[in-house]
Amino acid sequence: MGKRFIIITIALFLIAICGFAQGVATIYISRPFKGAGSISKHNIEINNVPIGAISSGGTMAITIPAGDVIIKDYYGVVGNPETLWSAISAEAGNAYYVKINETAKKMVLINDTPDKYKNAALYDFATLERLYNKTQGANQQVAQNNKQQVSAQTSTQPVTNNKSQIISDVDKNIPQSKTVANNTYVLIIANEEYEQLDNVNFAMHDGETFRDYCIKTLGVPEKQVRFFPNATYGKITSGVDWLKYALNNFNGSKGIVYYCGHGIPDEKTGEAFIIPVDGKGTNTTTCYSLNTLYTVLAETKAESITYFMDACFTGANKEGSMLIAARGVAREPAKSTVGGNAIVFSASSGDETAMTYPEKGHGLFTYFLLKKLQETKGNVSYSELSNYINSNVKKEAFLINEKPQTPVVATSPEAQESWKDMKLK
Repeated sequence: MGKRFIIITIALFLIAICGFAQGVATIYISRPFKGAGSISKHNIEINNVPIGAISSGGTMAITIPAGDVIIKDYYGVVGNPETLWSAISAEAGNAYYVKINETAKKMVLINDTPDKYKNAALYDFATLERLYNKTQGANQQVAQNNKQQVSAQTSTQPVTNNKSQIISDVDKNIPQSKTVANNTYVLIIANEEYEQLDNVNFAMHDGETFRDYCIKTLGVPEKQVRFFPNATYGKITSGVDWLKYALNNFNGSKGIVYYCGHGIPDEKTGEAFIIPVDGKGTNTTTCYSLNTLYTVLAETKAESITYFMDACFTGANKEGSMLIAARGVAREPAKSTVGGNAIVFSASSGDETAMTYPEKGHGLFTYFLLKKLQETKGNVSYSELSNYINSNVKKEAFLINEKPQTPVVATSPEAQESWKDMKLK
């Protein structure tokens, strides 16, 4: 082995050791395609920081702070519409391998070994980020070196997620309501960090931002909003019990339920379940039934209940792969029974996947839900909201992933005639 290989190997080994202690990971990127007609340069950005160009057949390695990572691959020129994306939740001390597939126009996460990258140019992301900020005046959101330990208690206060977070247009200029929704009670469950399953990218961000819109735009008092980040089975049960009590004990009450995370159908019955962060995808007794949720709240005295479900219940995650390796295909869940004066906005239909919108740092469904609330200051009918979400999600799902995602609305029998004219405020 040459001296260059030995030096790079030692450097990468030291980086891995130091990275575990200091909170950095390494991203390896390969571009194996060498066929005729291949584009000479692909420009790489990580969390909006330009890293450099990778040539056909080339490789590169970048050390980055641990946290959520968005890798952009621009075809030839920054800003080219043919931009490829890859989202990774990088843990300290780990290495991640991404391959550019030009033929399929994809960036895919692969299993690989450092030996194949012995000639890779090594970049220090932190140094590049500081240099970029200094020379370009950019104000980038970069990963933090530590994770916040979320309290086991429920909270009415926002939970700050110290991971790298993309700030999109819906996270700024949130409209302020001049009225107070004294009769509205909100339950938000945002499950991102699972103990036994893949994490759900941007779920915490989705829940936090939806909470902000409930308080600021819809005028719901903070004490009437319960936010459960990374909810276990016990927390989900506790949250539903809280909402049930509120809807039963206050006249003219309205309920809003928002869920973002994993869902799965029972293999035998098809019944849909929410997966708590401590739940098992192979055992629905560790999960929370959607039928139970709808039935418990339908039996309350609520004037109306609105559900927003940014999850699919097919057994697939938001990147489209299966939660359970033994399950090769997604299954369409059985229809859940909705009672009371209830409306359910679901992110996808049939056996489709509820996908993310990496460029915006949100779930695709949640982003357009928030966007419409921002544009209308919350004063929007359910029919307008449904049409807006449906058309935009279908379009972006195709453009980003070339896959279908069709949001749907389901109602209880009581709401079939009236839901289109209903509003959140």
